[in-house]
Order: sequence, then structure tokens, then C-alpha cells
Amino acid sequence: MAAAKAKGSKKDDGQKASDRLRRTSSASSVARSFLSGAIRKKGFAQVEVITRWPHIVGPDLADSTVPIDLRFPRGERMGATLVVRCEGAFAPLLTHKATRVIEMVNSFFGYAAVAKLEVRQGPLPRKRDRRPIAKAPLSADAKRNLTTLVGDGELSPLREAVKSLGEYVLSGAKKDK
Repeated sequence: MAAAKAKGSKKDDGQKASDRLRRTSSASSVARSFLSGAIRKKGFAQVEVITRWPHIVGPDLADSTVPIDLRFPRGERMGATLVVRCEGAFAPLLTHKATRVIEMVNSFFGYAAVAKLEVRQGPLPRKRDRRPIAKAPLSADAKRNLTTLVGDGELSPLREAVKSLGEYVLSGAKKDK
């Protein structure tokens, strides 16, 4: 009887494992599981402060600031000091908006987690340029080759994406700097 239970539990374990493999999860939840340990070592108790910073403070402040540390008093979960880095010229404005930033962060947490904002001046990480790359016109030969590879007429969304990528590649389009 004990052997039957053991055998049944292995089957259940195998069933649960296969169910987990079929379930999809969002990229943010997977990334959060990888990042949370590393970010906690840097002093962030809540990973969301970094990952959701533009949502917390808005796009204008998020473009000019980066949270670098969140320090709680020992054994406490309230009264933290949030350290934010910004460019030198933006520091006086951020200092002026400190109470508003603290309110926004606390409303995100749902309680008075942050009591003080510390502003540090320094370089911010470079932002990716999101300007679209202009396609150059294709030669007749390149158009024929692309039509042969992808097809013609009404295309599926995937084939449309492949065709667009092919137009960029075959035209030799380069990003303006």
C-alpha cells in the first residue's frame, strides 16, 4: 500500500511538472525573479521602484532621474531614504519637487514607506534612440528577390514583418547619427 502511494505521488509530481511547462508567464515576472536578488543586494527592498520608475514619477521626471538606493532604518518598513541620481542642472528642480516625489512613491507603495529624498548629481545611463530607420528605395531586382522569398498578395502578419525586415536589409538602410 505504501508502494502504491509512492508510485501515485510520482505520477502526480510528473503531472504537475508537465502542467507547469505548458503554462505561460509574462516576461516581467520572469525577469523580476532573476533581478530581485541582485537588486536587493544593492539596497532595494522593492524591485518595482526600479522597474516601474516611469510609472511612479511620470515620464518627465523619469527621463531626468534614476533611483539608485532605498534605505530603510534597521528593522523598519517605514521612514526610508530614497536616493535618486540626476544630471547636475536638474538637481535644484528635483530638490524643489522632493515632497511631490515622496508622495508619488508612497502612493505607489500604499503607505508612508519613504520619508526623505536624497538627491545625488551624476551621469545618467544613455537612453536608447527610438527614431525609426528610414528605408531606402529598393531596386527592381531586390524587389523581385524579396517577393520570391516572402510571397506576394495578401500576407499574414508574420510575413508582413519579414517583408518589412527584408526591405530594411536589402536597401542597406542605416540609422542616422
